[in-house]
Amino acid sequence: MMKTLFLLLFSLTLFAAHIDNFAKEMNFHRDYNTALSQAKKENKMLVMVLGADYCPWCRKFENKTLNSALVKPYLQKEVITLVVDKKFDIESFPKKFTTQYTPRVFYINPSNEDILHDTFGYIKKKDFMKDLQKAQDTLKIAK
Repeated sequence: MMKTLFLLLFSLTLFAAHIDNFAKEMNFHRDYNTALSQAKKENKMLVMVLGADYCPWCRKFENKTLNSALVKPYLQKEVITLVVDKKFDIESFPKKFTTQYTPRVFYINPSNEDILHDTFGYIKKKDFMKDLQKAQDTLKIAK
């Protein structure tokens, strides 16, 4: 029983390290309030990516879409990006962003925290860029 508990705690620690390392490598935020504050300050849309430790589609989305040469520069320069785990970080973001589906992306207006657009599931990089543009266009209309 102790071995099982140890393995469970060890695996949870590994994922926490994974998401922290991914966020650091990508220059993404890990704290909702800090990301929101920066989005307001820089007048940029907030892109919130929710993943889960058990989700292989989340890893694929991170590696093939978010870390792609097409998407990564945009996420690092044009918007403020936040990555969170839907279970481990649940207390760190507003309840209206909770979901049972992962990966899930919320495109958020920083001035009022309204959801401009949202998607779920693995999204290919070209489709993700279309979603980003759609949300950016919605934000421009809202201003």
